[in-house]
Amino acid sequence: MRTKARICAFAAALVALLLVPAVAQAKWGSIAIDPITEKIGYARNDPSAAVAKAHAKDRCGTDHCKAALWVFNGYGAVVQKKNGLYISGLGRTKNLAFKDARKRAHDSTAHAVAWVFSGYS
Repeated sequence: MRTKARICAFAAALVALLLVPAVAQAKWGSIAIDPITEKIGYARNDPSAAVAKAHAKDRCGTDHCKAALWVFNGYGAVVQKKNGLYISGLGRTKNLAFKDARKRAHDSTAHAVAWVFSGYS
């Protein structure tokens, strides 16, 4: 029994050591858009959603910029419908993020506006 307990303790410690670098690499990204001027700001690999949104808004450069999306360890994409509405989507790849955005927009022809990747390397 002692051997089993030692193996289990070793396995748990090994898993914990492997997870720490993965969590340390976890990063946030964001896209901000000014709906009036259509300027876009991006943020990548920030430590939190709040920081990523603030960086994207700052990089957008106008007072009317709004965070259109924020993403954790993955891809985010924004599309624009014919009526001007911006819709965001998330995915494991850029194509899947755009596909998700178009699905959420209920418009397979929505115009691709921007995408961002943030997170794991």
